[in-house]
Amino acid sequence: MKRLVYFMVVLLSISCTGPRVVYDYDTKTTFSAYKTYNYYPDLKTGLSDLDTKRLLDATDKALKEKGFTKSDTPQLYVNFKSAKYQTPSRTGIGVGVGNGPINVGSTIPFGGPDQHIQLTVDFVDVANDELIWQAEADDTQNSRQTPENRVGFFNVMMQKVFSKYPPQSK
Repeated sequence: MKRLVYFMVVLLSISCTGPRVVYDYDTKTTFSAYKTYNYYPDLKTGLSDLDTKRLLDATDKALKEKGFTKSDTPQLYVNFKSAKYQTPSRTGIGVGVGNGPINVGSTIPFGGPDQHIQLTVDFVDVANDELIWQAEADDTQNSRQTPENRVGFFNVMMQKVFSKYPPQSK
């Protein structure tokens, strides 16, 4: 029971916000032709070694669900770029005094600034050395997350990133 409560708290905290993702792709590409992938040979994610491992594990899991196979002779290279930045905390308490036409109020922020991670995922056609698909994800990441929560963070992010792959032709 204790594990179920812990799992629900983690799931709730992860699902409350969720990453924002934008996509771009080459409209002339036939995405159904791609079935194998591997990571760009000179992969530099910009993340710590532990977070890079979590990211790659989450990507492997998400791509396997999409029907991809990891291969030594891939059709696609997957590449990542990341950036971290801070924004002012959006959490605060509103305080106001006054009566009638004269009022004074303010918001007192609490907590530190929000930590964000911006992740760009590229699919590069190996044969033509061309970028064919790209997703940019942005999400708030708690710098004090436990290792288990960090695994969940990257799993949720990669599920969202690949949720619209392959692109649907209109």
